[in-house]
Amino acid sequence: PEQLLIATPDKPNANMLVRLPLPLNDTDSEYPALMVANHLLGAGGSSRLWKRIRESQGLSYDVRSQVDWSSIDRNSIWQASAIFAPQNRAKVEAAFREELTRALTDGFTAQELAEGKASLLNFRQLARAQDTGVAFTLANNLFLGRTFAIQAQDDAAIGQLTLEQVNAALRKYVAPDRLVLVFAGDFK
Repeated sequence: PEQLLIATPDKPNANMLVRLPLPLNDTDSEYPALMVANHLLGAGGSSRLWKRIRESQGLSYDVRSQVDWSSIDRNSIWQASAIFAPQNRAKVEAAFREELTRALTDGFTAQELAEGKASLLNFRQLARAQDTGVAFTLANNLFLGRTFAIQAQDDAAIGQLTLEQVNAALRKYVAPDRLVLVFAGDFK
């Protein structure tokens, strides 16, 4: 864990990047649950990070979290990012940490889970309806020796997830005391 400040003189915007290695890949049994937990936390327009930092407090131009899933090694990366005015650094960090802590402590709600699963499944279906998404997935599946059946299995698993599984996956893998936070900006 570490926090770094990088000076970028005369830049109008600042950036936050948070990273955490995960000992998982996209074939692990907890992959669907952590994918949904991340979606609820910061991957959608109704995610907690977006609602709090962008919409409610107006601190950031963009805020999100994502998992860069490895398909081979058990070495994926969870990350969060935000773009903001440099004078808002402390407020963005505080709001980010508070929302992450709230998600870990209180968990998500049943309504968030139902809406999040529907949203994520819709997003995945839409990606498979676009030529570039199909081509990318087909090439990736060929490289990995997979078929589109894996996507169907993942969709089915997402649809069957319980609130307890989603909350448990977030609590198991996203640890605030292991985060690397980097802030780059003109912090005068």
